Amino acid sequence: MKHRWNTDILKGNPFHTVAAFLLHPSVLQLCSIRGSTPPCWLVALWIAFLWAAPLAAQPAAESKQREVARLIDQLGSEDFAVREKAGKRLLEIGEDAFDAASEAARAASDAEVRFRARELLGSLRRKKFAAARRWDDHRDIVWAVAFSPDSKLLATGGGGDEKDGNWTAGSDFAVRIWNISTGELAKRLEGHTSSINCIVWSADGKHLATASSDATAILWDVATGKPLLTFKGHTAPISSVCLAADGKRLVTGSWDAAVIVWNAETGEEVKKIPGHFGRVWDVALSPDGKTAAVCGDHPFIRLWDLDRSAVLTELQGHEQAAVRVAFSPDGTRLLSGGWDNTARVWTLKDAKYALLKTFAGHTGRVEGLAWAADGRRFATGSLDLTVKLWDVETGAVVQSYEEHTKGIARVAIAKDHTFLASASWDHTARLWPLPKPGLLPKP
Repeated sequence: MKHRWNTDILKGNPFHTVAAFLLHPSVLQLCSIRGSTPPCWLVALWIAFLWAAPLAAQPAAESKQREVARLIDQLGSEDFAVREKAGKRLLEIGEDAFDAASEAARAASDAEVRFRARELLGSLRRKKFAAARRWDDHRDIVWAVAFSPDSKLLATGGGGDEKDGNWTAGSDFAVRIWNISTGELAKRLEGHTSSINCIVWSADGKHLATASSDATAILWDVATGKPLLTFKGHTAPISSVCLAADGKRLVTGSWDAAVIVWNAETGEEVKKIPGHFGRVWDVALSPDGKTAAVCGDHPFIRLWDLDRSAVLTELQGHEQAAVRVAFSPDGTRLLSGGWDNTARVWTLKDAKYALLKTFAGHTGRVEGLAWAADGRRFATGSLDLTVKLWDVETGAVVQSYEEHTKGIARVAIAKDHTFLASASWDHTARLWPLPKPGLLPKP
């Protein structure tokens, strides 16, 4: 005589599908076979769990969404106690309430809800956009940070230290490559004998180029962690290094007031471009590899035609030294940062060189710059201890990150738009979550 189970009592429970699966006649018949290895009832239970687990999570998520929506509405309540209670509960919910609060702050029909949602966003931002990772393995200042092209790895490097205006040479000159997903150290590259000032990845992610105060640049094999080529020719610290997208050209800038173009495949010097006014702080290479932007101990930026060794134009606008430059992903604009506490965007389109916009908001020197891959946002790092994410079109600060305890040396943005990284004088590198484009209202 066959038994019938009444499964009606299980309906409404997220795991009722598990029971229905296990009580199905075909499953019962399968599990009655003796001598099966592993026991069929275990296999059936495991399959059922994998099948039903997502269904179990869905009602909980929907319940949370309904609660958040209700609490958002209560922000407009005439009852002060209700408003306060709703705000506190939304803060407890934290990240799960962020998108709804952001949308309410931007577009709620009730003005009171918009106002209170904006107030609430400040606290929710600090929770949602706190550092996702902090690497404090470096013993010295971290000067350089760079994401791999696939956004899965982060390279950091540094060296030297400063205290009360006194500089020490330091002892930590190793490049570290971190796994973004796990936070663990994936590789350690050793070869430089002084601080590492700049790091760039090759377009295919197989190589790294580093610039050092030991007056050399090194091209590394990432897989083996070994140097492939060492570039020698400068007579002072190398502040910057660039790699052309095709991997054939490497360009360095140095405190010896020279820029050198190298054959990246042989390590041979192709040409030296001297005559810069004082130290070269940064060099950026255009996406096509034909133009270099150079800046240093002066307020102006020069654009060089590398094939002709000729100055294309001189961009003037910074009030103090311009020390960082970066081409937009499409090569039509240039981003610069300087000791006048500003970042500036210049148009290069059709050789019509002009200042498009000045971004003021930092209270210290801007020494870190990075474009987002879509060219719509960029990041800055400053000696005012903050990292800021900007909207190019509106000029607004989209997000400010404020956990570093000393100045920011460099910043980088992952190509997949998930994270921003910063290198700091506080001996750490940090990983920050990026807000979704268009989601956040103005702070």
